[in-house]
Amino acid sequence: MKSLKGLLIYPPNQLMGVETPRPDGSLGLLYLGSSLEKKGIETDILDASVGFSSQNLEETFYRNIKQENGLTRIGMSFKEIADYVTKGEYDFVGINSNFTSQTTMALETAKAIKKADKKIKVYAGGVNARVLKERFLATGYFNGVCLTEGELVFPRMVYADFSGKTLHNVPGVAFNYKGGIVKIPVDESCFPENLDSLPMPAWEKLPFNKYEEISSPHGVDVTGKENYKYAPIMTSRGCKFKCLYCHISEEKKDSVFGFIGKLRIHSIERVVEEVDKLKSLGVEKLFFEDDSLLAKKERVKEIFKVVKSKKMLISNVNGVNLIDFYTKSKDKKWKMDIEYLEILNYAGFEQIVFPAESGSQRILDKYASGKVRLDKMNLPLLMKNLTDLGIKAPVNMMIGFPDETEKEMQESIGLAKELMNAGAPYVTFFMPIPFPGSRLYDVAIKEGHLNKDFDTDLMNWKRPIMKNTIVPPERIEEIRDKANEEINTKEHLEKRLKQSMGFRWKSNI
Repeated sequence: MKSLKGLLIYPPNQLMGVETPRPDGSLGLLYLGSSLEKKGIETDILDASVGFSSQNLEETFYRNIKQENGLTRIGMSFKEIADYVTKGEYDFVGINSNFTSQTTMALETAKAIKKADKKIKVYAGGVNARVLKERFLATGYFNGVCLTEGELVFPRMVYADFSGKTLHNVPGVAFNYKGGIVKIPVDESCFPENLDSLPMPAWEKLPFNKYEEISSPHGVDVTGKENYKYAPIMTSRGCKFKCLYCHISEEKKDSVFGFIGKLRIHSIERVVEEVDKLKSLGVEKLFFEDDSLLAKKERVKEIFKVVKSKKMLISNVNGVNLIDFYTKSKDKKWKMDIEYLEILNYAGFEQIVFPAESGSQRILDKYASGKVRLDKMNLPLLMKNLTDLGIKAPVNMMIGFPDETEKEMQESIGLAKELMNAGAPYVTFFMPIPFPGSRLYDVAIKEGHLNKDFDTDLMNWKRPIMKNTIVPPERIEEIRDKANEEINTKEHLEKRLKQSMGFRWKSNI
């Protein structure tokens, strides 16, 4: 078999007017890149939202194309992507698809590449691609879809296809065959015995200079600092909770994708190696992608000491569970862990997400694993203590669950007001979306809140997508918009407006 050359692509982005444009650079493709190169396969990575090295951002990230679906696309055109692939003489392409609202971007990217050269093999992976595998494969643009974590599976897919074999003997894949779709179940060979055996992510393949110029990392930075070099890091995978709205909640049980949602951790030694590598690349701030970073307190303390000793800062954490800021005493009383909060401050946290989720205990118990106990956790006091320590904690709140009443929504809005009074910089009201791969998706399909042929372009946290809810979708939007204006400051709303896709489009920025 000849030596192979592959390209891993983060597709362009399409956004609603109220969304904030951001590049990708998530860890999935970085792990795949290093895993492929470990097997001797030359691999490049392209973030199509910012373009290749010689393209400037005005030609990509700041180029706004209004589409027929009402969304605005940023990044390289699909023809530019296809030309880049053919000129680079790549044998295969892997396309990342994690978010359902970006499905069209993944499919159009594959279509353009296949139109340019049918011989180039195209694969897809990510939670969205594997859950919607039938949709992806029905297009005829994909040679296969990876059904689980790809570090061990994807290289096998590539080798099988390029050695004249079929994918029938590769566990954890789906592909078209004789007019149907073949799904090869995952088995133990799809997963590493421990996370440390995986090669480190190929951060060096990211366009850091462009990311730094854009200065728009995950979430909204409320620290006021711009143009710093940031990078994602993940010290663990999975989560101990099973919230119905989590887009990987189906993977937190023994599913067809493998039990990959369970909590697994890297050793402290491995974390030190990764932080050292990022430090050598000039990274100043870390964004922890962990879904449950703060759960194992003693381990986290060691990690924070490492970050502090390397003189690096922490921009934020993906997954925060407020219950981790409390301890239970022998008499079963809950006590705020002030020492733990002080450790966050010591470690360099300037900002941390505050997922209150809901002001209704019934909603929290049913949809959010009961991981917030409003009767035992004084959330406004927690917010005040974080604020006093100099840690800004933007609040995430969700309204619009299928059986949620307007009274329960108002309870969430009331709690949001209390948290703002206690020092929160702002509150974001999200709509619960039944993303494919979530247990909420199964509920929505079963109970008639979502059609099976739903439009993926509409699946966005910013709008209610479910029908036949107790409170009609139009009313949910009214409640959300009114709460947003009443609770947040004018300065924050103006800032978000200027960061939004809609403002950029109207201003031709």
